[in-house]
Amino acid sequence: MARVIIGVGSNLGNQRQKIQQGLKHLTEAGVKIIKISSYLKNTAAEGTAGGEFLNAAVLAETDLEPETLLTLLHDIEKDSGRPRPHQPKEARSLDLDIIYYADRIIDKPDLQIPHPRRLQRWFVMKPAAEAAPDFYDPVLKKPLKDVVHGSPFQSSGKGPFRVAKIVGA
Repeated sequence: MARVIIGVGSNLGNQRQKIQQGLKHLTEAGVKIIKISSYLKNTAAEGTAGGEFLNAAVLAETDLEPETLLTLLHDIEKDSGRPRPHQPKEARSLDLDIIYYADRIIDKPDLQIPHPRRLQRWFVMKPAAEAAPDFYDPVLKKPLKDVVHGSPFQSSGKGPFRVAKIVGA
């Protein structure tokens, strides 16, 4: 089984419920959830429509190949009410992203692993480092706890996106 980190988020409706339903669908599909980070409530990033986001990260194990896992995540998003295809700046009933898939580096038009914008997103990296502090970033060749510690987010107390508050697991 491969260890993966999946970023989860929502900025529409009952956000926590949408995330929990999405995670339930993941487990029903055979993805084993090992740990879920605390939830972060933060402003919508990169001009995304809608209100504040609730974000978290999940450490999981799967036998699914990366492309199959991505298809599963898209199907779960669609089942939650997120249209497919969707526009980049649309509000999200549920957003599921593969942040890391074991130590794999994949660069295909429809799949990039590790997630290409992970290092610009505190709302991704903080929960990922909490869920899996010793997980190695295969590009930086560092554990996530070291990627987050001393990052521009950590040293300045702010990143490009303000985290409003940690709201618990």
